[in-house]
Amino acid sequence: MVSLPQLPFDQKHLFINNEWVESTGSATAVIENPDTGDTIATVPAGTADDVSCAVDAAYEAFHHGPWVNEYTGSQRRDAINALASLIEEKREEIELIESINTGKPINDVRLEMDDVIDILRFYAGYADKIHGRHISPQANPTFEGYTAKVPVGVVAQINSFNYPAMLWAWKVAPALAAGCTIVFKPGPQTPLTTLYFGHLIKQTGKFPPGVYNVVVGGVDVGQALVDNDKVDKVGFTGSVATGKHVIKSTASTRDVRKVSVELGGKSPVVIMPDFDLDTAAETVIAAVTSNTGMNCNCGSRAWIHRDIYDQMMPKLKAAAERIAMGVPQEETTVMGPLIDRRQCERVLEYIRIGKEEDKAELLVGGERAFDRGHWVKPTVFVNVDPKARIATEEIFGPVLSVLKPFDSLDEVIAIERKNDFGLAAAIFSHSPRDIAKFTRALRNGTIWVNTFNILFASLPFGGFRNSGFGRELGEESLEGYLEVKTIITDVTV
Repeated sequence: MVSLPQLPFDQKHLFINNEWVESTGSATAVIENPDTGDTIATVPAGTADDVSCAVDAAYEAFHHGPWVNEYTGSQRRDAINALASLIEEKREEIELIESINTGKPINDVRLEMDDVIDILRFYAGYADKIHGRHISPQANPTFEGYTAKVPVGVVAQINSFNYPAMLWAWKVAPALAAGCTIVFKPGPQTPLTTLYFGHLIKQTGKFPPGVYNVVVGGVDVGQALVDNDKVDKVGFTGSVATGKHVIKSTASTRDVRKVSVELGGKSPVVIMPDFDLDTAAETVIAAVTSNTGMNCNCGSRAWIHRDIYDQMMPKLKAAAERIAMGVPQEETTVMGPLIDRRQCERVLEYIRIGKEEDKAELLVGGERAFDRGHWVKPTVFVNVDPKARIATEEIFGPVLSVLKPFDSLDEVIAIERKNDFGLAAAIFSHSPRDIAKFTRALRNGTIWVNTFNILFASLPFGGFRNSGFGRELGEESLEGYLEVKTIITDVTV
C-alpha cells in the first residue's frame, strides 16, 4: 500500500495567527486510510478555547491588521495568486495526501486539484474589482449618494469530509478576495490538506497573521465557532440536520449573523426515450458512483421512460459492473471506498432497508467489496416506489434507485416538485420542448441537460428547500462575503 508523505507541519499543532500552536486540550483525533482502515495520522481535537483563540486572531486581523485596512485589492489578488502558484508547485504531494486521506481515486484528485487552482485564480481576479455605485436621486438633486461594498468580517467556515480540498477552495477563495478573515474547521475525518494549505499560506509570506486559521475537531468545535459573537458570517457544508441547527444557532446568539448552508440532495435523473441508451446508462452510473456516491448532488434517483425501461436494465447492470475498484492510488481505479466505518455501515443499512422494508428489486451490487477498509459495490435497485426510503432519503453512497417507469414527463415534474431536496437534477433528451419544460418547472439549483456533475468556477452552485440557501462559486458566492453600505451627502452644505 502507498504510504502518506511526510507532512510539512507538526501534527500536534493547530494553525492560528500564522503559527503552529499547541491545543489547549489533550485529546487527539485518529485519521484513517479508508482503503485499508489503517491509522495514518493523529491530529489535535481542538477545544472551545482553541476556537476562541482562533476567532480572536481573525478578529484582530480584520479590525486592526493590514489585510483589510492597508492592503489594496491588487495586493489581495497577488496573495491569492501566489497561493495558487504554490499549490500548483506542490500539487503532486497534495494530491497523494488527499487520495490517501479520503480514499479518492488519484485521477479524480488530480481533476479536483485543477479546480482548486482555477477557483483561487478566478476569485483573485475579483479582488481588485469590488466597487459600489454612484447614485443621483432624481427626486431631490440636493443629495448625492453612493454605495460601497465591504467585507462582511470574520467568517467561520465549516467543511464536510467529502471534498476537503475542493470545498476548501469554494469557501476560502471568495472570502479572501472579499477581504474577510477566516477560521476554518475541516471535516474531522479529512483535515490533512486543510492543514497543508495553512503551511502554504504561511510560506507565501503574503498573508498577514490571523487571516487564515484552522481548528480541527468535531461537533463541539463547530458549535463554539457558530456561537462566537465575534464571527460575522457562518458558511456551512454538511447534513440537513446539522445545517438547521447552525441556522438556529446563528439567530439565537447576541447578534444575528449572516449564514449560508449547502446541505443534502436526492437528485433526479430523467432518461427520455429519444436519447442514446448506452450513453445514458454510463452517465447514470457515473452520477451515482462519482466520489463513491458521497456527493450532495449525487444522481441517486433515476426516472426511465416506460418505452425504454426494460432495455435499460441490462445496460445499467453492465455499466455498474464495469466500475473498477482497487487501490485508490492506481491509475485504473475509478471508484474508491467510503470514508469510514460509520458511513459504510450506514450505506449497508440502507441496502438492507431497500431489500427488506422497501421490497425493491436488487439489480446489481448490494454487498461489501474486498475484505479491507470501507468498500461497498455499486448498487442498483429497480422498480422502486418513489416514496420508498431508499428513493427519498439521502444515502451518501453508491446506491441508485431506479423508480417505477413513467409515461409522461409531467408526472415526473409533479412528483419532483414535492421532493424534500432541490439541489440538482438532470434530463437526457434531444427534445427542446421536454428540456424547456423540465428546466423551467423544477425548483432545483443546478439542472444538467445531457450531462451530469459538471461545475465551473464562474457558475453558482446551491439549492432550494432542504438543500440549503446561499451559493457557492460564481460571482454570487463573492457577494455572500460582502455587505453594502449606502452613503448620502447633502451637496449644498
